[in-house]
Amino acid sequence: MNALIWRLHRNQAYTAGAALAALTCLLLLTGITMAHDYHAFLASCGTTRSCGDATQLLFRGDGAITTLVDATMAVPLLLGVFWGAPMLARELETGTHNLAWTQGVTRRGWLSRNVLWALAAAAAFGTATAVLVSWWRGPQNAVGVPVRLATFTFDIQGIMPAAYTVFAVALGIAAGTIFKRVLPAMAVTFTAFAGLRFLIAEYARPHYLTAITKSLPPFSGNQAAPAGSWVLSNATLGPNGRNYTTGISYQDTPAACRSLGQQAARQNSCLSSHGFHTLITYQPASRFWALQGIEAGIFIALAAALIILAYRVVLTRDA
Repeated sequence: MNALIWRLHRNQAYTAGAALAALTCLLLLTGITMAHDYHAFLASCGTTRSCGDATQLLFRGDGAITTLVDATMAVPLLLGVFWGAPMLARELETGTHNLAWTQGVTRRGWLSRNVLWALAAAAAFGTATAVLVSWWRGPQNAVGVPVRLATFTFDIQGIMPAAYTVFAVALGIAAGTIFKRVLPAMAVTFTAFAGLRFLIAEYARPHYLTAITKSLPPFSGNQAAPAGSWVLSNATLGPNGRNYTTGISYQDTPAACRSLGQQAARQNSCLSSHGFHTLITYQPASRFWALQGIEAGIFIALAAALIILAYRVVLTRDA
């Protein structure tokens, strides 16, 4: 049975392996250069005691390489659509599963072997991608640009790529067992995965842990939050609660502060004394692994539920 599974899916494995090998070579070459630049900057900074902006060094090639790294966010989706969805749907659509079931292989055994190898391969591929990208972004994470908790950077590092990939493949398997046709299974996998990822990142992730809110002087920028923080909101409010984030008009400016219009620091101090303030809400950088653990747990739990659903469908449905 194991040999048969390999013969059926070796082309996908070869393609995925070749893509991973190419990505590894590219990121190793550019990552070593970026790490060298970063350590040279630290050495120079320690010697001269004058630290400039390290972000200008990371990465000297920029553009296409950074875009490619960000694009690895799509890897779980591609594996779910082109690997997970067709895995069982193709056999159910063509009827070849009946041959296996009449050759001494039980439904449970047939499904278990396929699911085991698919999820193991998904976890391995997702983990390899995560390790590679996390290492490549190490210098950028050290300087806090871009913010590691923000969308895209959060999704492609740590343990999330592995969790997303396992979920995507599990989703494809479940869709395949339900629809028994490759194209509908692929379409459902694509839509459900992309939609759920968007909803969780946009509406659930900011609330996994209670965000920190601070009151600051009016018109304080996002830079007022601790370095590396994920700023969720930033609003400047007046004493009456009115939002002045986009700016304050001359008429709304207290009379005592109007003559200071050309002196931003003094005017902000004056506005602050009249009850104007900025409320900034953020998740601190120190919560990166806690948020990763929560979200990974959600997707692994969903993957487990989908596999249970696939078992129920296969074991109770007529051949």
